[in-house]
Amino acid sequence: MKNNIDVFLVIMGMIIGFTVIIMHLTAIWPCSAMGKIDKFFHSSNHDIGTLKIGNESLNIISGTHYLLTNLFRCT
Repeated sequence: MKNNIDVFLVIMGMIIGFTVIIMHLTAIWPCSAMGKIDKFFHSSNHDIGTLKIGNESLNIISGTHYLLTNLFRCT
């Protein structure tokens, strides 16, 4: 298992590199994506289609949104 750490690091590097390339091509950066997600949840009153989001799911979504906003230092 110790020999597979380099494989894990290469895979993580490839995922991060691919993500950065896609962000450059689409011009959607983390803060703009967070803003769009934030507008979606405020405009739909936490509805996804006909399904209502439960309190636990809403707490997870808002917590993740808070963490990512602070991580990327979005204003």
